[in-house]
Amino acid sequence: MTTTRIEDVHDLAELSFAVGVKAELIESYLNAPWQAHHYQIIKIAKRGRNRQGEYRQVYKAKNKWLAQLHRSVAMIISNSVEFGEHVQGFLAGRSTVSNAKLHMKKDVIVHADIKDFFNAITEAQVCQSILALGGNLLIAQILARACTIDGYLLQGTRCSPVLSNIVCRRLDSDMLELARTTKSTFSRYADNITFSGITPPAPENIEAVINGNGFQLQAKGCYVQYRGARQFVTGLSVVDHERPRLPKKMKKKLRLIAYYIKKHGDGHFEFPSRSHSIAPTRAQFEGFIAYAHSVEPQFAKKLWSMLN
Repeated sequence: MTTTRIEDVHDLAELSFAVGVKAELIESYLNAPWQAHHYQIIKIAKRGRNRQGEYRQVYKAKNKWLAQLHRSVAMIISNSVEFGEHVQGFLAGRSTVSNAKLHMKKDVIVHADIKDFFNAITEAQVCQSILALGGNLLIAQILARACTIDGYLLQGTRCSPVLSNIVCRRLDSDMLELARTTKSTFSRYADNITFSGITPPAPENIEAVINGNGFQLQAKGCYVQYRGARQFVTGLSVVDHERPRLPKKMKKKLRLIAYYIKKHGDGHFEFPSRSHSIAPTRAQFEGFIAYAHSVEPQFAKKLWSMLN
Protein backbone atom coordinates (compact mmCIF):
# COMPACT_ATOMS: atom_id res chain seq x y z
CA MET A 1 0.00 0.00 0.00
CA THR A 2 1.48 3.34 -1.06
CA THR A 3 1.80 6.30 1.32
CA THR A 4 2.43 8.72 -1.55
CA ARG A 5 0.44 11.94 -1.58
CA ILE A 6 -0.52 14.01 -4.61
CA GLU A 7 2.05 16.72 -3.85
CA ASP A 8 4.82 14.09 -3.93
CA VAL A 9 4.26 13.35 -7.63
CA HIS A 10 5.42 15.89 -10.21
CA ASP A 11 5.69 14.16 -13.59
CA LEU A 12 5.06 10.94 -15.48
CA ALA A 13 8.31 9.30 -14.33
CA GLU A 14 7.48 9.89 -10.66
CA LEU A 15 3.91 8.69 -11.20
CA SER A 16 5.22 5.52 -12.87
CA PHE A 17 7.45 4.81 -9.87
CA ALA A 18 4.67 5.56 -7.35
CA VAL A 19 2.08 3.27 -8.98
CA GLY A 20 4.43 0.53 -10.17
CA VAL A 21 3.37 0.74 -13.82
CA LYS A 22 5.77 1.39 -16.71
CA ALA A 23 5.66 4.95 -18.02
CA GLU A 24 5.26 3.77 -21.63
CA LEU A 25 2.13 1.82 -20.69
CA ILE A 26 0.61 4.85 -18.99
CA GLU A 27 1.57 6.99 -21.98
CA SER A 28 -0.04 4.53 -24.38
CA TYR A 29 -3.34 4.94 -22.52
CA LEU A 30 -2.99 8.73 -22.41
CA ASN A 31 -2.59 8.83 -26.18
CA ALA A 32 -5.15 6.15 -27.04
CA PRO A 33 -7.62 7.47 -29.63
CA TRP A 34 -10.40 5.32 -28.13
CA GLN A 35 -9.77 4.51 -24.45
CA ALA A 36 -12.94 2.42 -24.14
CA HIS A 37 -11.13 -0.34 -26.07
CA HIS A 38 -9.09 -0.99 -22.90
CA TYR A 39 -12.21 -2.14 -21.04
CA GLN A 40 -14.75 -4.90 -20.92
CA ILE A 41 -18.24 -3.38 -20.67
CA ILE A 42 -20.49 -5.19 -18.21
CA LYS A 43 -24.22 -4.52 -18.09
CA ILE A 44 -25.81 -4.77 -14.66
CA ALA A 45 -29.60 -4.77 -14.38
CA LYS A 46 -30.94 -1.95 -12.23
CA ARG A 47 -33.04 -3.03 -9.29
CA GLY A 48 -36.54 -1.80 -8.67
CA ARG A 49 -40.03 -2.52 -9.95
CA ASN A 50 -40.04 0.61 -12.12
CA ARG A 51 -36.56 0.03 -13.59
CA GLN A 52 -37.05 -3.30 -15.34
CA GLY A 53 -35.15 -3.41 -18.62
CA GLU A 54 -32.72 -0.69 -17.49
CA TYR A 55 -29.03 -1.44 -17.18
CA ARG A 56 -25.98 0.19 -15.66
CA GLN A 57 -22.81 0.01 -17.76
CA VAL A 58 -19.66 -0.78 -15.77
CA TYR A 59 -16.18 -0.61 -17.31
CA LYS A 60 -13.71 -3.28 -16.21
CA ALA A 61 -10.05 -2.91 -17.22
CA LYS A 62 -8.85 -5.70 -19.51
CA ASN A 63 -5.20 -5.31 -18.46
CA LYS A 64 -3.84 -5.84 -14.94
CA TRP A 65 -1.47 -2.87 -15.26
CA LEU A 66 -4.40 -0.52 -15.94
CA ALA A 67 -6.33 -1.84 -12.93
CA GLN A 68 -3.16 -1.44 -10.83
CA LEU A 69 -2.69 2.13 -12.09
CA HIS A 70 -6.22 3.07 -11.09
CA ARG A 71 -6.01 1.29 -7.74
CA SER A 72 -2.76 3.05 -6.87
CA VAL A 73 -4.05 6.45 -7.98
CA ALA A 74 -7.09 5.91 -5.76
CA MET A 75 -4.75 5.35 -2.79
CA ILE A 76 -2.69 8.44 -3.64
CA ILE A 77 -5.84 10.57 -3.76
CA SER A 78 -7.15 9.02 -0.53
CA ASN A 79 -3.86 9.85 1.19
CA SER A 80 -4.22 13.46 0.10
CA VAL A 81 -7.69 14.36 1.35
CA GLU A 82 -10.05 13.84 4.29
CA PHE A 83 -13.82 13.84 3.95
CA GLY A 84 -16.32 14.99 6.54
CA GLU A 85 -19.05 12.76 7.90
CA HIS A 86 -21.45 14.04 5.26
CA VAL A 87 -19.58 11.98 2.61
CA GLN A 88 -20.79 8.43 3.16
CA GLY A 89 -19.99 6.61 -0.08
CA PHE A 90 -16.79 4.76 -1.02
CA LEU A 91 -14.95 5.39 2.25
CA ALA A 92 -13.63 2.88 4.78
CA GLY A 93 -15.93 2.54 7.78
CA ARG A 94 -18.85 4.20 6.01
CA SER A 95 -21.74 2.48 4.31
CA THR A 96 -25.44 2.59 3.56
CA VAL A 97 -25.94 1.70 7.24
CA SER A 98 -23.85 4.57 8.62
CA ASN A 99 -25.53 6.89 6.12
CA ALA A 100 -29.00 5.84 7.25
CA LYS A 101 -28.05 6.32 10.91
CA LEU A 102 -27.51 10.04 10.29
CA HIS A 103 -31.19 10.46 9.40
CA MET A 104 -32.97 8.35 12.02
CA LYS A 105 -35.96 9.71 13.94
CA LYS A 106 -36.24 12.85 11.82
CA ASP A 107 -39.50 14.68 11.12
CA VAL A 108 -38.90 15.24 7.42
CA ILE A 109 -36.49 13.60 4.97
CA VAL A 110 -35.81 15.02 1.50
CA HIS A 111 -34.11 12.89 -1.16
CA ALA A 112 -32.44 13.94 -4.41
CA ASP A 113 -30.62 11.73 -6.93
CA ILE A 114 -28.08 13.08 -9.42
CA LYS A 115 -28.69 12.03 -13.02
CA ASP A 116 -25.97 9.94 -14.72
CA PHE A 117 -23.58 10.72 -11.87
CA PHE A 118 -20.29 9.22 -13.09
CA ASN A 119 -21.05 9.84 -16.76
CA ALA A 120 -21.62 13.53 -16.01
CA ILE A 121 -18.16 14.07 -14.48
CA THR A 122 -15.69 15.28 -17.10
CA GLU A 123 -11.93 14.98 -17.46
CA ALA A 124 -11.70 18.77 -16.98
CA GLN A 125 -13.54 18.55 -13.64
CA VAL A 126 -11.21 15.78 -12.44
CA CYS A 127 -8.20 17.90 -13.46
CA GLN A 128 -9.45 20.93 -11.53
CA SER A 129 -10.17 18.80 -8.46
CA ILE A 130 -6.64 17.34 -8.45
CA LEU A 131 -5.21 20.86 -8.78
CA ALA A 132 -7.27 21.86 -5.74
CA LEU A 133 -5.63 19.03 -3.75
CA GLY A 134 -2.17 20.44 -4.41
CA GLY A 135 -1.13 18.64 -7.58
CA ASN A 136 0.75 20.61 -10.22
CA LEU A 137 -0.83 21.27 -13.61
CA LEU A 138 1.14 18.57 -15.45
CA ILE A 139 0.32 15.76 -13.03
CA ALA A 140 -3.30 16.93 -12.76
CA GLN A 141 -3.65 16.68 -16.53
CA ILE A 142 -1.95 13.27 -16.64
CA LEU A 143 -4.07 11.81 -13.84
CA ALA A 144 -7.29 13.26 -15.21
CA ARG A 145 -6.59 11.69 -18.60
CA ALA A 146 -5.35 8.40 -17.12
CA CYS A 147 -8.36 7.95 -14.85
CA THR A 148 -11.15 8.84 -17.26
CA ILE A 149 -12.49 7.07 -20.33
CA ASP A 150 -12.71 9.18 -23.46
CA GLY A 151 -13.28 12.35 -21.46
CA TYR A 152 -15.62 11.09 -18.74
CA LEU A 153 -15.32 9.43 -15.33
CA LEU A 154 -17.31 6.34 -16.25
CA GLN A 155 -18.32 3.80 -13.63
CA GLY A 156 -16.22 0.75 -12.89
CA THR A 157 -12.58 1.85 -12.62
CA ARG A 158 -10.81 1.45 -9.29
CA CYS A 159 -10.34 5.21 -8.95
CA SER A 160 -13.72 6.56 -10.10
CA PRO A 161 -15.32 6.45 -6.60
CA VAL A 162 -12.69 8.55 -4.80
CA LEU A 163 -12.35 10.90 -7.78
CA SER A 164 -16.11 11.46 -7.80
CA ASN A 165 -15.87 12.44 -4.13
CA ILE A 166 -13.17 15.07 -4.73
CA VAL A 167 -15.06 16.45 -7.74
CA CYS A 168 -18.10 16.87 -5.46
CA ARG A 169 -16.28 18.83 -2.75
CA ARG A 170 -17.76 22.16 -3.88
CA LEU A 171 -21.20 20.58 -4.28
CA ASP A 172 -20.91 19.15 -0.75
CA SER A 173 -19.81 22.52 0.61
CA ASP A 174 -22.83 24.24 -0.94
CA MET A 175 -25.14 21.53 0.42
CA LEU A 176 -23.64 21.88 3.90
CA GLU A 177 -24.41 25.59 3.76
CA LEU A 178 -28.02 24.75 2.88
CA ALA A 179 -28.10 22.37 5.83
CA ARG A 180 -26.65 25.00 8.16
CA THR A 181 -29.21 27.65 7.20
CA THR A 182 -32.11 25.22 7.66
CA LYS A 183 -30.69 23.49 10.78
CA SER A 184 -30.87 20.13 9.06
CA THR A 185 -28.59 17.14 8.45
CA PHE A 186 -27.02 16.54 5.03
CA SER A 187 -25.28 13.49 3.62
CA ARG A 188 -24.28 12.23 0.19
CA TYR A 189 -23.81 8.59 -0.76
CA ALA A 190 -22.42 8.73 -4.32
CA ASP A 191 -25.28 10.25 -6.34
CA ASN A 192 -27.81 9.99 -3.51
CA ILE A 193 -28.35 13.25 -1.56
CA THR A 194 -30.32 13.30 1.68
CA PHE A 195 -31.46 16.11 3.99
CA SER A 196 -33.38 15.58 7.21
CA GLY A 197 -34.72 17.70 10.04
CA ILE A 198 -37.74 19.70 11.08
CA THR A 199 -37.55 22.10 8.12
CA PRO A 200 -35.01 20.76 5.60
CA PRO A 201 -34.24 22.77 2.42
CA ALA A 202 -36.93 23.18 -0.20
CA PRO A 203 -36.57 20.88 -3.24
CA GLU A 204 -36.10 23.84 -5.59
CA ASN A 205 -33.12 25.07 -3.55
CA ILE A 206 -31.51 21.63 -3.60
CA GLU A 207 -31.99 21.42 -7.36
CA ALA A 208 -30.49 24.90 -7.82
CA VAL A 209 -27.30 23.79 -6.01
CA ILE A 210 -27.10 20.60 -8.06
CA ASN A 211 -27.47 22.56 -11.32
CA GLY A 212 -25.00 25.20 -10.16
CA ASN A 213 -22.36 22.51 -9.77
CA GLY A 214 -22.75 21.12 -13.28
CA PHE A 215 -25.08 18.22 -12.47
CA GLN A 216 -28.73 17.49 -13.12
CA LEU A 217 -31.46 16.09 -10.93
CA GLN A 218 -33.13 12.81 -11.89
CA ALA A 219 -36.35 13.31 -13.84
CA LYS A 220 -38.47 12.27 -10.82
CA GLY A 221 -37.08 15.28 -8.93
CA CYS A 222 -36.77 15.50 -5.15
CA TYR A 223 -39.12 13.46 -3.02
CA VAL A 224 -40.13 13.98 0.61
CA GLN A 225 -40.91 11.50 3.40
CA TYR A 226 -42.60 12.44 6.66
CA ARG A 227 -42.38 10.89 10.09
CA GLY A 228 -45.34 8.66 10.82
CA ALA A 229 -45.15 7.15 7.33
CA ARG A 230 -42.45 5.07 5.65
CA GLN A 231 -39.00 6.64 5.66
CA PHE A 232 -36.02 5.08 3.86
CA VAL A 233 -32.43 6.24 3.40
CA THR A 234 -30.12 4.39 0.98
CA GLY A 235 -32.58 1.51 0.94
CA LEU A 236 -32.92 1.10 4.72
CA SER A 237 -35.84 1.95 6.97
CA VAL A 238 -35.03 4.70 9.50
CA VAL A 239 -38.26 4.76 11.51
CA ASP A 240 -36.87 2.43 14.18
CA HIS A 241 -35.62 4.07 17.39
CA GLU A 242 -32.53 1.89 17.69
CA ARG A 243 -30.98 1.27 14.27
CA PRO A 244 -31.69 1.18 10.53
CA ARG A 245 -33.65 -1.85 9.38
CA LEU A 246 -34.00 -3.86 6.20
CA PRO A 247 -37.23 -3.19 4.28
CA LYS A 248 -39.98 -5.64 5.20
CA LYS A 249 -40.52 -6.60 1.54
CA MET A 250 -36.86 -7.53 1.16
CA LYS A 251 -36.91 -9.64 4.31
CA LYS A 252 -40.04 -11.43 3.13
CA LYS A 253 -38.44 -12.25 -0.25
CA LEU A 254 -35.21 -13.45 1.36
CA ARG A 255 -37.13 -15.72 3.74
CA LEU A 256 -39.06 -17.15 0.81
CA ILE A 257 -35.89 -17.85 -1.17
CA ALA A 258 -34.32 -19.54 1.86
CA TYR A 259 -37.46 -21.68 2.22
CA TYR A 260 -37.33 -22.78 -1.42
CA ILE A 261 -33.62 -23.58 -1.22
CA LYS A 262 -34.25 -25.67 1.86
CA LYS A 263 -37.04 -27.48 0.04
CA HIS A 264 -35.57 -27.85 -3.47
CA GLY A 265 -31.85 -27.17 -3.05
CA ASP A 266 -29.96 -25.05 -5.58
CA GLY A 267 -32.26 -26.44 -8.25
CA HIS A 268 -34.62 -23.69 -7.16
CA PHE A 269 -32.50 -21.19 -9.13
CA GLU A 270 -32.98 -23.12 -12.38
CA PHE A 271 -36.63 -22.12 -12.63
CA PRO A 272 -37.81 -18.55 -13.33
CA SER A 273 -39.77 -17.31 -10.38
CA ARG A 274 -40.77 -13.95 -8.98
CA SER A 275 -39.74 -15.22 -5.56
CA HIS A 276 -36.03 -15.02 -6.34
CA SER A 277 -36.03 -12.11 -8.78
CA ILE A 278 -33.84 -10.08 -6.39
CA ALA A 279 -31.27 -12.91 -6.25
CA PRO A 280 -31.29 -15.11 -9.38
CA THR A 281 -28.20 -17.11 -8.31
CA ARG A 282 -26.98 -18.76 -5.11
CA ALA A 283 -23.96 -16.41 -5.01
CA GLN A 284 -26.17 -13.33 -5.23
CA PHE A 285 -28.46 -14.68 -2.53
CA GLU A 286 -25.50 -15.26 -0.22
CA GLY A 287 -24.36 -11.72 -1.02
CA PHE A 288 -27.75 -10.46 0.18
CA ILE A 289 -27.36 -12.44 3.40
CA ALA A 290 -23.92 -10.90 3.96
CA TYR A 291 -25.43 -7.45 3.45
CA ALA A 292 -28.34 -8.32 5.74
CA HIS A 293 -25.81 -9.32 8.41
CA SER A 294 -24.32 -5.80 8.34
CA VAL A 295 -27.79 -4.35 8.99
CA GLU A 296 -29.64 -6.97 11.05
CA PRO A 297 -27.26 -9.74 12.18
CA GLN A 298 -29.94 -11.82 13.91
CA PHE A 299 -32.11 -11.91 10.80
CA ALA A 300 -29.13 -13.01 8.68
CA LYS A 301 -28.34 -15.80 11.16
CA LYS A 302 -31.91 -17.08 10.87
CA LEU A 303 -31.54 -17.23 7.08
CA TRP A 304 -28.30 -19.21 7.42
CA SER A 305 -29.95 -21.57 9.87
CA MET A 306 -32.75 -22.20 7.37
CA LEU A 307 -30.18 -23.12 4.72
CA ASN A 308 -28.12 -25.32 7.01
